[in-house]
Parts: sequence; C-alpha cells; structure tokens
Amino acid sequence: MNQDNELPQLLLDDEQLEQLDECLEQLYQDEEDANLYVALGYLTAQALPPKTSNPNEWLEQLFAAPNNQATCQTLVELLTLATAAAKKGFYQGGGIELPFEMDLETESDEIADWCAGFMQAVFEQEETWFANQEQAMAELLLPIMALSGLFAEEPEFIEIEEDPQLMAQLAKQLADLLLDIYCQFNAPEEKPKTRPLIGKQKKNRRR
Repeated sequence: MNQDNELPQLLLDDEQLEQLDECLEQLYQDEEDANLYVALGYLTAQALPPKTSNPNEWLEQLFAAPNNQATCQTLVELLTLATAAAKKGFYQGGGIELPFEMDLETESDEIADWCAGFMQAVFEQEETWFANQEQAMAELLLPIMALSGLFAEEPEFIEIEEDPQLMAQLAKQLADLLLDIYCQFNAPEEKPKTRPLIGKQKKNRRR
C-alpha cells in the first residue's frame, strides 16, 4: 500500500450523496432505521476486512422493513459504489474523506451516528473482526466505541465521555485509526499503535 502523499478517497460525489440520503429517508419508518451517517459508518466498517459481505443483506440490518423495491435497488447500488471507493482509499493508503467536520460542539450527533453504524457492522461480524486478534482490535476500536455513545453507562467509558477535550482528540484520530484497522486486517505484521484495552459488548444502535 502506498501511504505517501495519497489524498483521502471521496466515497460519493455530492449528487450521489444527496441521492443516498433521499433513499434512506424513503425507507425510514422506524426509530431504529438508519440515517445517512449511520449508513456511511456501517459501509465503512464493511470495507475494512479482506472480504465484504453482500450489500443486499445490509438493508435487512439497517431497516426494520425495507419494502420499496426500486428504492432498495438504488440504495444497494450506492452502498456498493461507496464501499468500493472506501476499499480503494484504504488500499492506496489515503483512507477516506469522513462525512463530518471534527468539531464535537457542532457535529457530535453526526459523529456519534457514524460511529454507531460502524459498530453495528462490527457486532454483526464479530468472528471476522476479533478472530485471532481480539486484543489488538478491541484497543483500536476504543475511540469509535466511545464516540458512538453506545457505551455511555459502562464504567470504563464514563470518565472518557465526560471529558470533552479527550472526546475531541478521539474524533480527530478517526481518519488515521481507520487506516490502522485496515492494516491490522490486511497487513497484521505492520503493528498499529494501539489504545488502552477495553471489553466489547453488543449494544443497540444509538438514537
């Protein structure tokens, strides 16, 4: 992988991103259904392991009742396109352009939803994510778990989430962290810098 002077990969252009948002709004019926940031976080996590699951199966995880066939087809096409772009960005070493500014004061909901969608994909494929690398992966996922808001009641996260400066620092790590995770999956001999070890627990998506 070439990590020198590579620019972050844009997942979708503005028109495609707007189309994705419209599709998600059309399918949204339940409070647990995905919004734009949840979906983008979810597909980003899907792009990191060597093998990506079938995007047609994602809709059943992202929506309680995805019942508009035409919208579903368009959504799958957009998710597939964005995932391919993410894979390209990680492979080339530039990573991806995240869909939010790293400013927790104005973008905290977007960051939290993105991280919650990311963790949903991790929970659905725990064997893939933690097989033979449980400790290293748990350490790498710490910032995403903390920023997701899914673990706010867990003792090991309370102190982290009550420190705005620390949370802001974690948010700024996200882009580099994704490259670390990609290397952990695809080039495990290149040991990434890890964070303090935490346990992993499945949680419902943040709302």
